[in-house]
Amino acid sequence: MNTFIHSRLFQGLVLSIIILDSIVLGALTFSFLKNNSILIAIDRICLLFFCIEMCVKILVLRKEFFLSKWNLFDLCIVVLSVLPTTIIGNIAILRLFRVLRAARLSSSVPQLRFVIAVITRSIPSVVSIGVLLLLVYYIYAVLGTQLFATAAPEYFGDLGKSFFTLFQVMTGESWSGAIARPIMRIYPYAWIYFISYMIIVSFIVLNMVIGVIVDSISEIKAQKLERDNKDV
Repeated sequence: MNTFIHSRLFQGLVLSIIILDSIVLGALTFSFLKNNSILIAIDRICLLFFCIEMCVKILVLRKEFFLSKWNLFDLCIVVLSVLPTTIIGNIAILRLFRVLRAARLSSSVPQLRFVIAVITRSIPSVVSIGVLLLLVYYIYAVLGTQLFATAAPEYFGDLGKSFFTLFQVMTGESWSGAIARPIMRIYPYAWIYFISYMIIVSFIVLNMVIGVIVDSISEIKAQKLERDNKDV
């Protein structure tokens, strides 16, 4: 039984049911399908399958089951999905838990598990970069408010507007024609403000995030290779 649980056939079956259930959950969001008896029946059958899957895994794997964070993740989602409305008290929250079943794709597909591992490992460094980015935002927001509040009150009228404008500039959405050039007609040297901001944010800080992620990928691959060599 242990061999069957770890077999490609069983993993493929579980993945197929998760995909089917995700499609059904999406279909049930349409007003003309939300009370469709066939879709509701399929959804309940999928949930029953997940419950049986968890029970079988716990009975077969026993302590080994609870040593895997992915198994615990799957178990939490299934348990939350079967909680009755009387316990939760809010049908919207219950629907949220049901939709979370689609998140099981992340634990069933090895490639997605690798991506999540990379993101998890990158979080501490990304948070540090985020603090740096916030500091740059704040400095340029204060500077922009002091310099351009009179010329462009709709963009730099206060600190909140300046923050939003700088975020728009960072995304590259019409910042040159709609924001920078009108201000430059009044303040010709305003280009220094915008260009320096774009260089720091877009070319330095965001590339640091990419560098952290690439470094995490290399570390995880190196660890996996080391484990494989030990197994051999």
